[in-house]
Amino acid sequence: MWIIAAIISLGALWDGFTTFYGIVQVFNILGGDHVNPAQIMFAVVVSVVILGFLIATHVIWSFETDDVVTLILKGAWLVCLVLDCYTAYIGNKFFVFNDNLETPAHHLGLVIVTLLITISSLLLSRIVMARELRRRGYLY
Repeated sequence: MWIIAAIISLGALWDGFTTFYGIVQVFNILGGDHVNPAQIMFAVVVSVVILGFLIATHVIWSFETDDVVTLILKGAWLVCLVLDCYTAYIGNKFFVFNDNLETPAHHLGLVIVTLLITISSLLLSRIVMARELRRRGYLY
């Protein structure tokens, strides 16, 4: 099981990296002559928050009550999922295709890879939570 968790973790790590790159591109953080360290920190924090929400998927969706806080949390998770898909798409496009998509197959491949990478973060949530439940004796 640890091998699967390690492989999925690599996908989640790549997801976080491409999300960071996508945030940098969306907000044009490195576009000017002067690099502002606070803007880089902003991109790091946003990327970590997005990845954190995705890795917490299992916990967030396991809440049984639908109080206001839970609904806000689930809404924020959905926003993070959409942002992650978009920014990971930007990052994968740059790092995999060098920003040069020439054929419909390139576009389709990029969408599939981006979805798989995003799903790896969601799956990591499930694997980590299953390990915790097994440790507590809830799963046999």
